[in-house]
Amino acid sequence: MNRKKQIEQFAKISEYILGHHPDEFGLVPDENGYIKIKEFLQAVTEINGWRHIRKNYINEMLLVLDTSPIEVDDTRIRSKNHLSLPRYTACENPPKLLYTCVKQKSYPSVLENGIQPTAHSKIICCNDPDLAQKIARRRSPHPVLLTVHTAAMQEQGLSFLHADSFLFLTDFIPTECFTGPVPAKESPVTKKADKKPDPVETYKQQAQAGSFTLSLGKTDEKPSRSKKKEKDKSWKNNKKRLRREKQNLWSED
Repeated sequence: MNRKKQIEQFAKISEYILGHHPDEFGLVPDENGYIKIKEFLQAVTEINGWRHIRKNYINEMLLVLDTSPIEVDDTRIRSKNHLSLPRYTACENPPKLLYTCVKQKSYPSVLENGIQPTAHSKIICCNDPDLAQKIARRRSPHPVLLTVHTAAMQEQGLSFLHADSFLFLTDFIPTECFTGPVPAKESPVTKKADKKPDPVETYKQQAQAGSFTLSLGKTDEKPSRSKKKEKDKSWKNNKKRLRREKQNLWSED
């Protein structure tokens, strides 16, 4: 298939997604029919055979085709046939169970405070858990799947908007209106025991820090004057003693 054929096929897929069934791909157009280009490309690359699609294909479609089925506004894209898209209206009889996902790091907070909109203006719920997970994986690799109980929602006066058979929108889901997996307990952080210093090593370090080298061999240091004086005085005393001993011997003779 040459490049132009690929662009023509891409134009048909784009028209189907943006102009007829965006909800089938987990996409919610705004009030003017626009969808973020990034979200649109994420949905397209989930289709087998179209994982290679990038933004340059949109630019080529606008340049190559005489009549492009889409139009672009900065970071958004929509079908030229967007006026025929079904509008979201109040849903009186939603399915008993709907599904939505949250990020793992947000799950503890959701369990305490309920589910609130994050990436979109409303919470997107699906009647198919697989579709709910597919939408969530576009933002988080390991989302937490939650089951929404619509009867409990209606008892609290909370409603859904609905445009087709895949997606349902709501503003808030209280904690008592959904169920999910038991959150994993955080493993307690074990404090590492302080390693006691080796007494031998401590002694060596202290000894090296304030030690000096003791030389046991001969040194070139000259004796101090005080020592020299003591030596001289000792010699003189011995000499006097010898004289006295001699004099005593002579007197005896």
